[in-house]
Amino acid sequence: MSGEVRAWYADIRTLEDDAASRARALEWLQPDERARFDRYRYDTDRLMFALGRVMARRLVGRALDVAPTAWRWREGAHGRPEIASPDTPLHFNLAHSAGLVACVIGSDREVGVDVEDRERPATDPAVVPRFCSPEEAAQIDAGQPGWRDRFLTYWTLKEAYLKARGLGISVHLSDISFVLGPGPEDVRVGFLRTLAGTDTQWAFRVAQPNARHIVAVAASASDGRPPAIAIEPMPADWLP
Repeated sequence: MSGEVRAWYADIRTLEDDAASRARALEWLQPDERARFDRYRYDTDRLMFALGRVMARRLVGRALDVAPTAWRWREGAHGRPEIASPDTPLHFNLAHSAGLVACVIGSDREVGVDVEDRERPATDPAVVPRFCSPEEAAQIDAGQPGWRDRFLTYWTLKEAYLKARGLGISVHLSDISFVLGPGPEDVRVGFLRTLAGTDTQWAFRVAQPNARHIVAVAASASDGRPPAIAIEPMPADWLP
């Protein structure tokens, strides 16, 4: 899948409503993953974790042409998931929120994905200047209709970018500045102040797979070839 970036999403109801699929999914978890699964207090968090693991297992396995449990998983910088073996140019990333899980895969490029919940607790307009560049804040226009969705779109793009880079929360989000165009892939990034001079050769895509969620994907394009990015539902027959 050289040059291509694809993201899939699925709802935890896939496992929640099917006891047999849920049991098969748990069989794919490694002992440490199963222990982590058991430590979650709430069923929603537990199922999002399990679904993310089995989605990645299936999707990476398909891309490598190996069984879902035949490749090794490790966590890199700031918890970014990586493929420990076999040796491969493939990269992947995971995100989840409010019952929706997304997994992105790309070859020979860094990739990141984020999912945000449009029904999350109310956002205080005062946070906009803290997390957004002046240009973004002007586009959000806090207090005007739809401002919260505009803020969440910028937030989701920033999180997808940070996850692709394997960066932590020490980065000043207001120093990352996005310009949104009319289409879902018409997104450009720029960097200010502490991040001035950072590579801007990145491709992005934003989607709203349902009324509740926003999904954003980031993919490096430092080779000068911005990839086409697809965001689509996970086929049911790919799950356990």
